[in-house]
Amino acid sequence: MARRIELVSILLASLAAVAALWYSNVQVRQANDQARQERALVKEGQITDRYTAAVGNLGADRTDVRLGGIYALQRIMQDSPRDHPTIANVLGAYVRIHAAKPPTKGQDIPADVDAALTVLATRDATRDGEDFRLDFRSVRLPGVEFVSGDLTSAWVHRADLTGAYLYGADLTGAVMIETDLTDAIMVETDLAGVILTGADLTGAVLTDVDMRHANLTDVDLRGADLSGARNLTKEQIEFARTDGETRLPVGLS
Repeated sequence: MARRIELVSILLASLAAVAALWYSNVQVRQANDQARQERALVKEGQITDRYTAAVGNLGADRTDVRLGGIYALQRIMQDSPRDHPTIANVLGAYVRIHAAKPPTKGQDIPADVDAALTVLATRDATRDGEDFRLDFRSVRLPGVEFVSGDLTSAWVHRADLTGAYLYGADLTGAVMIETDLTDAIMVETDLAGVILTGADLTGAVLTDVDMRHANLTDVDLRGADLSGARNLTKEQIEFARTDGETRLPVGLS
């Protein structure tokens, strides 16, 4: 009998120890979860403060302060994937507002506009989200450089991109209706599915571009160089305006 009582006591003690250990683990997990939540809230608050300060700098009179705001937003884009689409939209709006008129004759694109474009060109497009589209409608950016930039599905129509340098850019599915691309350099640019209806590409260099399913209806290709263009068809050319100086790929000449 004594032996049985001893075994029961040992068993109860063991169960109590297991229960205490389980309760301790639960308490530790709850404490860790609470700590993580508190850290997340602190981080979110810090990002909100940084975002508010950066956006505030965009309205400053001094160019260097606006540049600081732009690069601060770039850093937040990198630190907070959730805020990436919002900031990209803010910077897109900044470009539209500050590039609504062309630069003064003989001057370059303003440094702050160029910086915003660079941030957008080098962003991680995988964080854009399904509904995000860059909106550069009606911008005046003659001579802009957007090398290897991502303009996938962007709205760029009725824009002034005369003399633009778009080497290696991705314009897949972009809408560029009635856009002025006179003398633009678009070597190795991806134009698959782009809508160029009514665009002016007079004298533009489009060598080694991908023209798969591109809409060239009423596009002015007089003097343009499309030698080496891939996936360009005779049907596409029939809808465009060409002249004796238009250089087409072998087989379409």
